[in-house]
Amino acid sequence: MGQLHHHLLIATPAMDDPFFQRSVIYLCEHNDDGAMGLMLNRMTDTSIAELVSKINFMMADNRRVDSDAVVLLGGPVNLDKGFVLHSKCIPPFERSEAISSDIWLTSSLDVLETLGKPNAPEHYLVTIGCCSWSAGQLEAEIRQNMWLVAPCDARILFDTPYSQRWQSAVALLGISASDLSMEGGRA
Repeated sequence: MGQLHHHLLIATPAMDDPFFQRSVIYLCEHNDDGAMGLMLNRMTDTSIAELVSKINFMMADNRRVDSDAVVLLGGPVNLDKGFVLHSKCIPPFERSEAISSDIWLTSSLDVLETLGKPNAPEHYLVTIGCCSWSAGQLEAEIRQNMWLVAPCDARILFDTPYSQRWQSAVALLGISASDLSMEGGRA
């Protein structure tokens, strides 16, 4: 199986872990050592405006952060760590890594300092935690029909409402959610 970074994982009805049912995950890394991704459709009860405010960056400035934007639960691993998936910024932030030519992942606080300001990334999402798989684990789950894989579409990352991301990701494959089955097969 080729490298799947910069792809979407879409949970199928065969997904037996309730935490991941109807989830969409953006794969930030996939190699021989395993994989790491961020869940795109599990919201926390914290808005990005609240998060930035709690970190005391909004004390004396006039930031404009979308009131509907919330911090996402990126996954059950590293819940003490935040990740910001965003469009390319020049210069990059302290701990930024290019996932593709236009999508970057940053795990340093300097990106939060820009949110709501003119120098913020044009598009971004903020998560707490991530998803990870050991070597061969993700490939086994795909063979067990737990995940479908689709090329990334930035509109799903940044523009699609959270509650519609799973259906929109399924539609990238040219099918509807009602077409999915518990059974997998090989053609």
